[in-house]
Amino acid sequence: MIGSELYFSLFVGIVLSLIFAEKFGISPAGLVVPGYLALIFDQPIMLLSVLVISCITYFIVNHGISRVVILYGRRKFAAMILTGMVMKFIFDLIYPLTPFEMVEMSGIGVVIPGIIANTIQKQGAVITLSTCMLLTCITYVILFFYSFIS
Repeated sequence: MIGSELYFSLFVGIVLSLIFAEKFGISPAGLVVPGYLALIFDQPIMLLSVLVISCITYFIVNHGISRVVILYGRRKFAAMILTGMVMKFIFDLIYPLTPFEMVEMSGIGVVIPGIIANTIQKQGAVITLSTCMLLTCITYVILFFYSFIS
């Protein structure tokens, strides 16, 4: 069941993200982010932890690493992804939240904080997080109704 929900959620999230980005010109923190976050939308602590790790990643890269190393373009994106991965790993060691049935999906979630942090750097925190949560909520509602018909 989790496999079909994963595929459907990512599919719906990508389609909604593309439509939203074309209509309003705002990226909801990457194409795959709303679909992934919809899968953990019913677990507010996990959802909040991803968003907090994303903001911490943004601050570490923009106000820490970029003062020591010249970062732009792909290098900055790679720094965001790697820092997000390290932060998620440290957070999971300190406070493990992943339920047993979600362990196989947790690999996807490792890159999500870096993607969100990269979009925060481009658009700002309020726009990125609000549009991301809006599309995550819509994706979750669609996923909720999908679970009844499948």
